[in-house]
Amino acid sequence: MERTLFFDLETKYSADEVGGWSNIEDMGMSIGVIWDTSDQKFHVYIEHQIKEMVDHFYQADKIVGFNHVGFDYRVVAGVSHSESHERSILYTELVGLNNFDMLLELKKVLGHRLKLESIARPTLGAGKSADGLQALKWYKEGKLDKIIEYCKVDVEVTRDIYLFALENCKLHYDSRSGIKTVNIDWSAKNENNENRQMSLF
Repeated sequence: MERTLFFDLETKYSADEVGGWSNIEDMGMSIGVIWDTSDQKFHVYIEHQIKEMVDHFYQADKIVGFNHVGFDYRVVAGVSHSESHERSILYTELVGLNNFDMLLELKKVLGHRLKLESIARPTLGAGKSADGLQALKWYKEGKLDKIIEYCKVDVEVTRDIYLFALENCKLHYDSRSGIKTVNIDWSAKNENNENRQMSLF
């Protein structure tokens, strides 16, 4: 059975606090959460456990997230290494894994980005339990337990949206003109990824 990881993390600092979005690597990780299909459990990592989290990535057949390729992996690389060339090496390695970034896949179809929340409520009937700004506030207050629960919900929502799309070949999302539906076939994409990986060996 394919081992799939669903992943998300929360940062310690906002973009403004590190000098802008060009400095994502400096935002730090407060909490990282993985839901692993091999044991059907959540795995929680705090900043000093970043190596264990990266090792967990390497054990997966596929890693599913929402903007994890463009954002979360850059944070991970920044936490793992202080030197820019080492950060680049790790980031390149992580991007080279069999990733399925739902934000990137939806952007290919729609031509624009969506927020996770704008998909979650119309598709699942429930969304995120808070927002990233609240998580940053909790970090400053030392409330890691609240960040962990919040991040778990985000991972759960990410997982359930992905599984809904696989089963129904569509997702619903909020737009300025109301709720819309996008038809997608991610099962074919998954097969292509598996074939691509097999061809490497």
